[in-house]
Amino acid sequence: MEDITQEQPKVISEFQKIIQANMLSHAYLIDDASSQVRNQMAIWIAQTQFCEHLVDGLPDQTCQKCQNIALGDNPDVLQVTTDKQSIGVDDIKFFKKEANMTATQGNRRILIINEAEKMTSAASNNLLKTIEEPEGNLMIILLCNSAKQMLPTIQSRVQIFHLSNKSNSDEIADLQKVGYKEATAKLALTMSDVKYLLSMNGDNYQALHGAIITWLKRCNNRQPDSFIDVQTDIMPLIENKSHQQLFFDMMNQIFSDILSIRYNLDNTKLVNEDILSNRNIPTVVEFSEELFHAEEMWKSNVAFQAILEDLSLKYVN
Repeated sequence: MEDITQEQPKVISEFQKIIQANMLSHAYLIDDASSQVRNQMAIWIAQTQFCEHLVDGLPDQTCQKCQNIALGDNPDVLQVTTDKQSIGVDDIKFFKKEANMTATQGNRRILIINEAEKMTSAASNNLLKTIEEPEGNLMIILLCNSAKQMLPTIQSRVQIFHLSNKSNSDEIADLQKVGYKEATAKLALTMSDVKYLLSMNGDNYQALHGAIITWLKRCNNRQPDSFIDVQTDIMPLIENKSHQQLFFDMMNQIFSDILSIRYNLDNTKLVNEDILSNRNIPTVVEFSEELFHAEEMWKSNVAFQAILEDLSLKYVN
């Protein structure tokens, strides 16, 4: 992984100014880039609060305290991570309780929540209370794919920083090892996280992309048997929860591409033609909203295939 100071110079510079002006906030939301890069950014911010050899607000990243944070050995820097589909309210309550304990390595506690978009509504609202009324010298850093995935109330109460989506060379190389072409890898990394992409080889990624396009075209033509495509063409390519998340990421990008085509914007990634040509813009937006609700249901552990079959019926009507 490249040095975060070289990977994200703009955001690093912005934080340096904030630190030097002694104007750090108690809550930040960092999105875009990959989960690895986002976490690196959060670790760097934490290091700025504990480094023994700060220079103009920048940590040296080599002192013992910086290394401890990078290794996860600083008890005042807590990270919320999960392999589950969602982060529940009990998870947030537990880490909030831990984060509000007295600092032992300095005068600040830092709570980093990876994949914050996984928080359920109850978890988000519970965290919101702490963001609105922070206790002690606690800093909360939310990391997510897109700030838009968070509750509007959270977005309005945190400072948001968008990382550069410049693809990391290490991530591209890793994807090439599992069969992705370089151009495909670069494009895929702008719309999905590397850990989900690495769960599927390059051939299956292309096959899933093709199956989704075919399915949506049949829905566009209101073909009732498109319902069957879910079972015969899409589900055989979906082997785990990472594949399921990748499906949602691809679908969200496809709807974005279709709207870009409708508005004559030259920024499409997965489709270059209007595959929902028989539906007007309000309907395309409605389809996108249905997808959002479907993903929320999936996070609540509703069966993935049942969700897709329900979507198919709605898209055909």
